[in-house]
Amino acid sequence: MTKQGTVASLFHNALIYDEPYIAHFIYYTLQKKKVTLEDKIEKLYEIELTPEEYEEFQEMKRRDVLQMRPIKLYAIQRNGHLYDFYFAKTPEEAAFLHYQLFGEKVRKVIDAYNKMMDMGIYNTETKRTSTFRELMKEYVKFPVYVCTLEGGGS
Repeated sequence: MTKQGTVASLFHNALIYDEPYIAHFIYYTLQKKKVTLEDKIEKLYEIELTPEEYEEFQEMKRRDVLQMRPIKLYAIQRNGHLYDFYFAKTPEEAAFLHYQLFGEKVRKVIDAYNKMMDMGIYNTETKRTSTFRELMKEYVKFPVYVCTLEGGGS
């Protein structure tokens, strides 16, 4: 995070470039009147939250009050190094769809959003490379199975 510019410009960029931690932190500190939109970004570095405030902020981010990521990317490991990827609101939705499609009960659902959203995937049928972020825009109904990859996930 650069220290140049205003809180407003950083907030705008955090919303556009999908940075929920920064966006929610700014939103929280604006609500608590610890900063204004006109303040320089460096003022954010000076803010110290009490343990109670930090808990409030974490809860706000967890609830995603800015609705930045209503749909997330989840990975489910199948056999060995194969992973199935799903766009869903919750890990439970991804696990249920996996069960419906493959008849396999899921032990673990991996949140792959931060690690994989900008990874390029080559589609042999369309002969095109797309990121998960680009693919998400092609779907209107969720949850949805996206693909199976070898060696993906964590």
